[in-house]
Amino acid sequence: MTFKKIPYKSSAQILPRFKVSDDAAALIEEEASVEQTIQVLNDNALYSDLVQFLAHALPVREAIWWGALCLQTRQCDWSPVQLQCLNSAKSWVKGPSEELRRKCELYSNRLELNCGPSWLAQAVFWNGSGSIVSPELPAVLPDPFLYSKAVAGAVNHSAALPEWDNYQGYIEYAISTGLDIARGGNGKED
Repeated sequence: MTFKKIPYKSSAQILPRFKVSDDAAALIEEEASVEQTIQVLNDNALYSDLVQFLAHALPVREAIWWGALCLQTRQCDWSPVQLQCLNSAKSWVKGPSEELRRKCELYSNRLELNCGPSWLAQAVFWNGSGSIVSPELPAVLPDPFLYSKAVAGAVNHSAALPEWDNYQGYIEYAISTGLDIARGGNGKED
């Protein structure tokens, strides 16, 4: 299995970027390949860890695109502002601009990071292409991979909230879509 969009050979290059669950830490070998780690996490249904792993392994635009496709599956559950968050994130992936990045910041702030779409918009804002403080202040760039934490938060949060009975279907879609993107696909957008 070749992951064209994951530029790392070893999981040791990715795992230190996020807090791995105790269950995952007990199963993952220190120098395991990316493929081995994905397989172990998936085989053991450690989906939250797998979502975090993929979010931290994919490049920024691919990670945000993946999050958008996952959240899109719940679009009937989102409010108009939440849908604006989602659509703005998708627009930024297709044509990154400072204007769209700042628009995502406004939506994320409006929703106070209390839902998957707000976390996805925050991921766009934290993508590393611009300052995370007010434009009139000296530039402050986000920590590397802060966007990854927001993408993982968006995908994992949306798996459970708002409450519904399709967690398993959602997470299976999320994993297969993330792996398709990692292989160089477009995530099979409808």
